[in-house]
Amino acid sequence: MDNSYRTGKYNFLSLSKKVLLLIGTMFVLGFAYSANAQRLLKGKDNSKSTKTTATSTKVLPVDTLRKNNLDSLGKKGAKTVPDSLKKQDELETTVQYTAQDSTIMDTEKQIVYLYGDAKVTYGNISLQADFIKLNWAINQVDANGTMDSTTKKVKGKPVFKQGNDEYNADEIKYNFKSRKALIQGIVTQQGEGYVQGKKVKKDDEDNLYIRNAIYTTCNLAQPHFHINASKIKIVGKKEIVAGPFHIELNNIPLPIGLPFGFFPYRPPQESGTSGILMPTYGEEPSGRGFYLRDGGYYFALSPNIGVRATGEIYGNGSWGLGANSQYVKRYRYSGNFNVQYRKGIDPDESKVDPTVRNDFSIQWSHSPQSRGNSSFSASVNVVSNSYNQYNSFVTSNYTSNATNSSVQYSKNFGQTIRTGASMNISQNTTTKEVTSAINYNFGLNQIQPFKKKKAVTERFIDQFRFGLDFTGSTSITNKVALDNRSYLSLPYTVYRRVDPTDTNLNKPVTITNSTSTNLERDGVIGFNFDNLGTILSKGQTKMQYSIPISLPNIKLGRYINLTPGMSLSGNVYTRKYSYKFLNFNNFATSDSLRRLGAVKIDTTNGSFVDYQYAFTMSMNTRLYGTLNFKNFGRLAGIRHVMTPSVSVSYTPDFTDTKYGFYQDVVLTNSNTGEKDTLRISSFNPTLTNVGSRSGGINFSLNNTIEAKVKAKSDTAAKEFEKITIIDNLSLSTNYNFFATKYKLAPVSFGATSRVKKFDINIGGTLDPYVYKVNSNYGTVGEQLDEYLFSTGKGLANLSAFNMSIGKSFKPGGNKPKTSPNGTEGQMKQINRNIDSYVDWSVPWEFQFSYQYNYAKRGLAPAVTVSAVTFSGSVKMTEKWDFKVQSGYDFINKGVSLTNISIHRDLHCWEMQFNWTPAASPLYGRASSYSFDLRVKSSLLQELKLSRRRSFYDNGGF
Repeated sequence: MDNSYRTGKYNFLSLSKKVLLLIGTMFVLGFAYSANAQRLLKGKDNSKSTKTTATSTKVLPVDTLRKNNLDSLGKKGAKTVPDSLKKQDELETTVQYTAQDSTIMDTEKQIVYLYGDAKVTYGNISLQADFIKLNWAINQVDANGTMDSTTKKVKGKPVFKQGNDEYNADEIKYNFKSRKALIQGIVTQQGEGYVQGKKVKKDDEDNLYIRNAIYTTCNLAQPHFHINASKIKIVGKKEIVAGPFHIELNNIPLPIGLPFGFFPYRPPQESGTSGILMPTYGEEPSGRGFYLRDGGYYFALSPNIGVRATGEIYGNGSWGLGANSQYVKRYRYSGNFNVQYRKGIDPDESKVDPTVRNDFSIQWSHSPQSRGNSSFSASVNVVSNSYNQYNSFVTSNYTSNATNSSVQYSKNFGQTIRTGASMNISQNTTTKEVTSAINYNFGLNQIQPFKKKKAVTERFIDQFRFGLDFTGSTSITNKVALDNRSYLSLPYTVYRRVDPTDTNLNKPVTITNSTSTNLERDGVIGFNFDNLGTILSKGQTKMQYSIPISLPNIKLGRYINLTPGMSLSGNVYTRKYSYKFLNFNNFATSDSLRRLGAVKIDTTNGSFVDYQYAFTMSMNTRLYGTLNFKNFGRLAGIRHVMTPSVSVSYTPDFTDTKYGFYQDVVLTNSNTGEKDTLRISSFNPTLTNVGSRSGGINFSLNNTIEAKVKAKSDTAAKEFEKITIIDNLSLSTNYNFFATKYKLAPVSFGATSRVKKFDINIGGTLDPYVYKVNSNYGTVGEQLDEYLFSTGKGLANLSAFNMSIGKSFKPGGNKPKTSPNGTEGQMKQINRNIDSYVDWSVPWEFQFSYQYNYAKRGLAPAVTVSAVTFSGSVKMTEKWDFKVQSGYDFINKGVSLTNISIHRDLHCWEMQFNWTPAASPLYGRASSYSFDLRVKSSLLQELKLSRRRSFYDNGGF
């Protein structure tokens, strides 16, 4: 056989000779198949094409022409011819092979030669190469590339695939029976890493033994960095184990090495990958000393749930444990559960017996997907009183003293009925106050009771609508009484036991771990089982109801709409208070104070209802005004739209004692004999106002101004363009007929516009009243029931004004983003949340905003705020990205919060630098910086160089 076929050189034969040789070969093979009773493997004669396909099965076929092991022609006395191919092999499935160029079969040696884009498939194993040699005698396949005579380069190097694994090599020998292989010059991807080696052995358990190997997460043929090892073993689908190795950066060996390496590896799977979480390290110079934090293990339990178990330890003996679990059910819900425990030791080494703190935190969030008529959601955040102070590294948590938790469930029945229930828990870590409440609601969407189902036209009475909203809550709290400061702020003295130590009202009450709450001072008792009976007895149930009523709309003429309305609402209470004035206060500290007397409050439990109702009527229309121009440049006209609205309302005075919702208490000063009458709410002792009927007229006027201009080009699609000059210029006020004074409310105004793509917003308040100097009213002065215009000093004073101007600059404007790689739904999601994505196609962008606020009440000095904030990013190259955020306060003449960020894409590495140079005078030093140079791959995330300094003074390498 001419070996020129093996080299892929065919130039010495003419085309006709090759055709004749191929036909002759097929004829001989066909004769051999029939004469030798199919001694060869099953194959398909495809002499009409240069592409040939053959198959081989596990058990060779029996010769259907053989009779009693004699010659197939049936001659008597003929010599038995044993079938040399009739033997049982261990192939488990069909072997299929194809070749683009040609297929040569050596029937004597049982070898098949495949040339040109050859491929052999055996189960989930496939092998492709420019040349493949298939040896059936030993069940072995050899594959390698061939030299291209034109480019002088090797083409068609072997590619071996087994399942999802792929190996690129220079030469491969694989045995189907033993499942072992010898590979020369391998390149394979294992997870996020790439392994290259010169000599490789593969055993029947899919383990790879590689000599002179490198391991990297860089996908280049010449990687930027790699781990160079004398030998590497890839153990199944679990891990990669390396012998003695060192790190090379750009092929420069570094003096960094280890005697062995272990790299956990799992192929991509829905449930994720379990593995070790490396801790962060550093030092708290003024705190707990050196530390290891957030180290532990991640458990990928299933595709729907994973658990992150972590711990931390400090140099002074403090330690902590925690578990965080994330779960998701596709198209149904997702959530996160986090529980943390910390045992903290006071870092003050001077103390013989340091303080030990036991802190905990429980957080749970659950979010449903919008689906069906019901939903369940939760946001739970329960912490010990000192957890955030000593263990939180988030600025908002570190400075906050309040936490809130809630769980909600809602369900709708058809299009009419709404129901819901929730549970809320609020906690104040400073005052130690805890409040828990169960809320429930029921709603009836507005219905039209008089409308007929099959009515063709709507009658006047059909417009009548009404609905129902009912809410309720049952709450308990360990704040069983008002705190001392609240009692002292009431306009009357309560007959009660007081805290004699809390006398300086200007000094804040501070409760720390070394102090406890005080019932007389704070109104708070411990939230524990010992006080559970008292807490439950002080629980409250409150319900509210509202019945919105829509009356038929009345048309006055053709252009005026008159809309009457009515509302009815109220509350249901389980506790009612009664008040009695005592001429002598036994709890006072002196005789003169005792003779001032006090109000004794008695509580009655039961069911009590109050109600409020109101009537309204509104009238509105729309007026148009147009001004046309001729020969006035591009300006063709201006249109002004005015929308005036007038409404009248009336609400009775429900603080009148005739309704039974308020009580009059006569206070008597026994020292002077003076008497005063005070009106107090029967359901809330802190409400002591004397109300009045409210009824008046509300007025508002909205304006829109638009311009009509000619198009700049004669070939434009539209001859004229509409430009909005003022989106909305509004003016509103109201006049209360029943108020004893100050009947006219301040006038509010506002305007919005967009000029040259600048967003402009203006708003303010005009005060029409006169003020005079009075030391009893401070710098503001006393407000008189006298209008400013009656004194000849103008119509009103500007008491408040605000203005903001903002603009965003970027090349290409704000056009919607499009991409051939994304679906229509994905692009809509990106365009709706464009600020959440980095647009690498925009080389730069810049936003700025200017705010000006002015406030002046009465005669007091004006308070102004004038500041500008800006942010921007510059993509200096495809790999460099620079961002900055800052501002300037013109009043305080200082720079506001500033952040500078620099990012460099280093292909398989990345560099990130963040610097916040500004400081906060409220919470001490708040400036920080961080520098990270790390490998992108999460597999080698600990291969990094970091330096940082944070606001909580925890630095470290």
